[in-house]
Amino acid sequence: MEHVKGSVYVELISPGCNVGIIATAKGTLIVDTPLVSRQAAAINDALLAAGHRPVRFISFTHPHSDHVLGSNLFGEDALVIGTRAMYENMAKHDPAVVKAWIETWTWENPDDVREMMEARVTPPEVVFEGELTLRLGGVEIWFFPLPGHLAEHLGVLVPEAGVLITGDTLFNGHHPYMGQGNFGVWLKSLAKIRDLKAERIIPGHGPVCGYEALDKQQRYMERMMEIRAKWDPAEDEDAIPAGTVDELLAFYPLHGRPRAMMRGRVVESIRVAGDPQF
Repeated sequence: MEHVKGSVYVELISPGCNVGIIATAKGTLIVDTPLVSRQAAAINDALLAAGHRPVRFISFTHPHSDHVLGSNLFGEDALVIGTRAMYENMAKHDPAVVKAWIETWTWENPDDVREMMEARVTPPEVVFEGELTLRLGGVEIWFFPLPGHLAEHLGVLVPEAGVLITGDTLFNGHHPYMGQGNFGVWLKSLAKIRDLKAERIIPGHGPVCGYEALDKQQRYMERMMEIRAKWDPAEDEDAIPAGTVDELLAFYPLHGRPRAMMRGRVVESIRVAGDPQF
């Protein structure tokens, strides 16, 4: 568990998502979840070692499986908080979607794979629309819309610490998943992040960062939009200007994932750049 600033910590999990951790006198709130029970236990152990209370509240930036799969790993007394859209999505949890995601990574521990495949997600018990401000043990936590990656995506700001948790609105050092996105809306959310002037940013994937990661992702997305303006998706990939897919692949490491698979993801993202999914 890495200390970010003030009451805010993060657990960087890959494969998986970053878990934002906000310690308060009333118990700890996490934003997005680990994947398996050993990771959840490690978070609580680290909190106790640092003199904080264990996880009592669970929230999400969005309902993709790698962010919600561990929603039942902190015991029945943990209170799960989320939007109505997240509730509806999680209530339709599909193990087939989890399996498809698992197959894009190489896993060292077969027990982890088994646990993820058998996971039972817990939909939110406190459901809200739009924005929500919590004040837990003297710590203010603001949930607000930050769409683009998905229509229902949220950001989470801890004002006293100057820390923003972006979920998958921002990736740092990883190729963003854009298959369900809307580039125009997404770029407006990147502008909103700039306006918040947070001191530290916890992205959905990759190390804690500043605005340099946002600048790079914006260049990546704008380049995709330029390419899409010159490419008709009715044609095949060969019609994309030579070298541009490789140029985009070079923006971020592949993290051991097959190059052919990631190339396909980049081509799909170029298509979505001109074909909003919501």
